[in-house]
Amino acid sequence: MELQYADDNALVALWEEDLQGILSAFVKASKQLGLDPNPPPTTTKQHLLSSKAVIDDEIHHRLSCASGAFSRLRKRVFENRDLQAKTKILVYKAVVLPTLLYGSEAWTTYSRHLKALEAYHQRSLRKILRISWEDRRTNTSVLEVADIPTITATVAQNQLRWTGHVIRMPDSRLPKQVLYSQLVKGKRAPGGQEKSYKDKIKTNLKKCHIDLKAWEDMATDRATWRNLVREGAALYNDDLCHAAQDKRRPRKERATKQVQPKPPTTTFPCSHRPPCPPEDPQGPRRRTVTLD
Repeated sequence: MELQYADDNALVALWEEDLQGILSAFVKASKQLGLDPNPPPTTTKQHLLSSKAVIDDEIHHRLSCASGAFSRLRKRVFENRDLQAKTKILVYKAVVLPTLLYGSEAWTTYSRHLKALEAYHQRSLRKILRISWEDRRTNTSVLEVADIPTITATVAQNQLRWTGHVIRMPDSRLPKQVLYSQLVKGKRAPGGQEKSYKDKIKTNLKKCHIDLKAWEDMATDRATWRNLVREGAALYNDDLCHAAQDKRRPRKERATKQVQPKPPTTTFPCSHRPPCPPEDPQGPRRRTVTLD
């Protein structure tokens, strides 16, 4: 019961015989409820965690699943001219985004992961809104038209909501023990350290403008914590959009700025051309010719 998430269930045991007994009981209970457990993967490509416990394979798998969900709805929904763009965005938020961010509550993301997710997010929204690269629209403007936040802010909101749920668990629950546990033995490797889930939570709290000292007390109240996380994620999304605009503004000014070329000046006379006569201060005069 400790490792259940949505329709996934991880079984843990100390010995192989115990694991087989738990699996048999689980299959029997599932069949009694009318459920059919999926068979285990037959290839190593389905194992999404690497030996270094990074989520690169998981991100690739999520992108593949989201692309498949988007493709199955492309002709009937996203390319249907009889549907409004608002309706298409609602379908995208209800079907594609949950597929893309499934399990994001437990991710320890790096910037490369968020960039890949944001790129797919932008491609999908531009296809739905029929915005091509020739329109020269910024990513911020696309998000404003779709009325949808960035993937970075959404992932931060999901993780903070899940962390508040873990905080409210009894101390006997395994997820809470894992969250507050620390290694008794071990040494820090030389060089930069790998990110941990606690580091990601601390970063999200700062980005969402939540007090680091009182957040655990506020998380005990479910309604208060959900409102606080929702408002903090909105502020985080605004900060990301403003940062993108500030980063783009200098590039835009340099591109639009026209530099007038200065005429060449020299003090050396040309030996192959006679000097020009001085200009008449009264301006140019009309020349008259008399014909005999």
